[in-house]
Amino acid sequence: MEKNLYCCSCFDNSKIGSCGLGIRDFYSDFMFQSWLCANLEMKHEWLQRDNIPRRRGISVEEFIRDFEEPNKPVLLEGCLDSWVAKDKWDKDYLIKSCGDVKFSVGPVEMKLEDYFRYSDLTREERPLYLFDPKFAEKVLTLGREYEVPIYFREDLFSVLGKERPDYRWIIIGPAGSGSSFHIDPNSTSAWNAVIKGSKKWVLFPPEIVPPGVHPSPDGAEVACPISIIEWFMNFYGATKDWRRRPIECVCKAGEVLFVPNGWWPLVINLEESIAITQNYVSRRNLLNVLEFLQKPNASELVSGTRDRVNLHNKFKEVIEVAFPGTIDQLVTKAEEKKKKRPFWETVSDSNAGAFKFSFLG
Repeated sequence: MEKNLYCCSCFDNSKIGSCGLGIRDFYSDFMFQSWLCANLEMKHEWLQRDNIPRRRGISVEEFIRDFEEPNKPVLLEGCLDSWVAKDKWDKDYLIKSCGDVKFSVGPVEMKLEDYFRYSDLTREERPLYLFDPKFAEKVLTLGREYEVPIYFREDLFSVLGKERPDYRWIIIGPAGSGSSFHIDPNSTSAWNAVIKGSKKWVLFPPEIVPPGVHPSPDGAEVACPISIIEWFMNFYGATKDWRRRPIECVCKAGEVLFVPNGWWPLVINLEESIAITQNYVSRRNLLNVLEFLQKPNASELVSGTRDRVNLHNKFKEVIEVAFPGTIDQLVTKAEEKKKKRPFWETVSDSNAGAFKFSFLG
């Protein structure tokens, strides 16, 4: 894979030849598995389940009450109707607009023209994903051609100015590329807007670790199957018999998925896709973020900023100046809510047998 990527980024692909090494009577289940995952398309039964709530034109108050406050995913329609990017962002436009600017692609930086050349040719188990947090600074036009949907405009990390952690990314990838199960950075919530293409999503709530996924006790590392297709092949079928099934959907161009904090999302592109995603902090998850930032191993967990150790204190101090009394009000509200928890809910928690991994503490 690295050789193919290097050649595509440095040379005219029309001049790149390939030669195979023929070895008789040699068989490898491991190598076959890798080949199968690279060439197997998403099966129909993996795409059938669609159990996510869908909403169009709801108010901000409805979004907060029905989804953000209870920490539930939702697919929002119509949010991109006014975006310039929705009509203009395709392969040719982006290549022309970005020219020689290089973007983050896994371990390397590449021009879009070179990345698209790579993605057009690749047949890999884990195609490299273009995932760049500085795209709007690198190409100012791109930052002006989309806007944050009204539901996500309260972003308290913005009070940190230039010291805020990375929070927005342009995402481009071929069919089969995507992100294995993870939890969004710094206990933030996220939204993901598909501009071109389509994506299959599978989301597990914070209290249910997805099958085949093994987080370390401190949450610093997560071990997953090598590829997304491998997870579908080996683990997806088991979820059909679960009492609490994951939330699933196919998010198409023009749609936005809300991923609440602490949830476990997996996403795979069903075709070449272009998207924007942002992570944010609102009053609904401010306490979760503050708790996360002051964990003993925060230096290992916090991401997207150089000053990992002091981020909690900086953020809390600026919030208290910008929004006096807000943290105390939220703490009081959380304590009152905890007192009102139904008895059987507390019993259920105490008897839970499954490993619980959550940034909520």
